[in-house]
This record gives sequence, structure tokens and C-alpha cells, in this order.
Amino acid sequence: GDHTTVPSVSTTLTPVVQSPGCGKRNPKGVIDRITGGNETESEYGEFPWMMAILKTEEVLGQQRKNVYKCGGSLIHKQVVLTAAHCLKKIRASELIVRGGEWDTQTTRETFPHQERSITEIVTHPEYYKGGNLNDVALLFLDSPFELNSIIQPVCLPPQDANFDHHTCVAAGWGMDAHGKTGTYQAKLRNIDLPIVPNGECQYTLRTTRLGAKFTLHDSFICAGGVKGKDTCKGDGGSPLVCPIPKKQHQYYQTGIVSWGIGCGENGVPGAYGNVAMFRNWIDQHMIQRNFGTSSYSP
Repeated sequence: GDHTTVPSVSTTLTPVVQSPGCGKRNPKGVIDRITGGNETESEYGEFPWMMAILKTEEVLGQQRKNVYKCGGSLIHKQVVLTAAHCLKKIRASELIVRGGEWDTQTTRETFPHQERSITEIVTHPEYYKGGNLNDVALLFLDSPFELNSIIQPVCLPPQDANFDHHTCVAAGWGMDAHGKTGTYQAKLRNIDLPIVPNGECQYTLRTTRLGAKFTLHDSFICAGGVKGKDTCKGDGGSPLVCPIPKKQHQYYQTGIVSWGIGCGENGVPGAYGNVAMFRNWIDQHMIQRNFGTSSYSP
């Protein structure tokens, strides 16, 4: 007869590991745990874009040891955003980036952390260390992270986006505990901070030792200044993130921890690198290296 044979359709579909998209916070963490009611302590996997930047050093002639240098954020599985001031006098070959870290004192985490080497450091061409202006840098990794529920990129805001008065979150391992040994606060901590308009921020900063002529450069965004909330909890290079309007649990990175005046002086905001001002610069470097911009676009 004249019948057409219908080819058998394979019903086995390859499972696609669906990436949840950028900037998704896991507010309950990846596993529900009951903590000792410590609200500043982050949950495991809560901020999956948080990166620890470590420098391999020989400590007192012993074996080489990885010393915590700075925080950073994942913007693409092969690219990390951090502060330029973290990378002074450091060669790419001396650094490693660790993702999926939460408690630095244990390896009992559900997913093992991952480490990557750095092939290229790109610092903002107008970075000025005298005042930490344009305090931003990109780290290009030797191979991509394997994304999973605890390693995901953050979203980046459009160029020149404004976040005045938004309530945002700073997370980091805290410089207070680093000491000289490079040990840092075991668990990732976080703190909610309001974004302070630059004019208001400059006015407050002029009342500090910076003095009445201080001008706050546009490459900064200010947050904090709430009495009793120490804005210096984060550490250099760590991200400040703000909820994306009308999206649930999804965040833009708006700031990079840069500097604070006198750490936690009451009512004095901290200054962060203003990510929205660097968006075009970041895009340009990503496109140039064929990484594109979709990994951090919500």
C-alpha cells in the first residue's frame, strides 16, 4: 500500500538544567535550617553570586596558603566583578576565586565550593587610588563555574539607573575578623541598608574628617547612615544589591564595597562603587570577549 511511515519519535528528552536567571536570592537558603535566631547571618546559598577572592601566599615559610583578600560577585559563569583597590600590586596568577562558599570554617556544605584561576584582570582605566574613584575591576576566569543552586550570577542595573531611598542588602564575610592572619568571619553575614542620595551623602560626609570642601564623585553610591547599623560589615569588593522593582526575590547589584569613614560612625553612610555608572564599561569588555551581556540582564 501507499502508506507513509511515521518515524518513531524519541520520548526521552535530555533534561535541560534550567538556569533560574540572574539575581535570584534564595531567601530561605538552599536547605531550611533553624539558626540560633541570628538575623544577620545569611542562609546557605542565599546570595549565590557571592565570591571570595583568595590570594595564594606562603605563610612564614610554611606550605602555600589561600588568604582571603576581598569579596566579589559573579556576573557571568566566567567573570567576576570586584573593587579595583583589592587588586593593587597583585598578579592574576596569585589569585583564585571561590564560589559556593558560605561557612569558611567547614567543608560540610551540601554542594562543594568551586575554585577557579584568573587569566586576566581588567581595572577601570580611570581608577584613582587617591580617593578610590571608579573603584571597579573585572576578573576573567580560566574556566567557567558550574552553575547550580548556590552559584548563580547577579543582575546588573541599566546605565545610570537611580536607586535613591531603596532598601538594599550588603553581604560579606566582614573585615572586622580578618586580622593579620587572613582569617575571616566564618559565615556570610548581611545587613539591610537604605540608599542615600549623593547630595545628602556629601553633606553628611562633610561633617566628618573629610571636611567642608569634600566633593563626592559620581562614581560612588551611598548606603547606610542608620544609627546602630554598622555599614562597614561588608568588605572590599563585596556587592550591595537592591531588589528589582516588581520582581520577587530578584536583585540588581548597585554597589561595590569601597570605603567607609571611621567605620560605623553613627549616621554616616558608607560609599560604594556605583555599578550603574559602569554598566556601559562592563558591557564593552564582555562583548569584546564574546561573553555577551545576557547573563546579567533580568
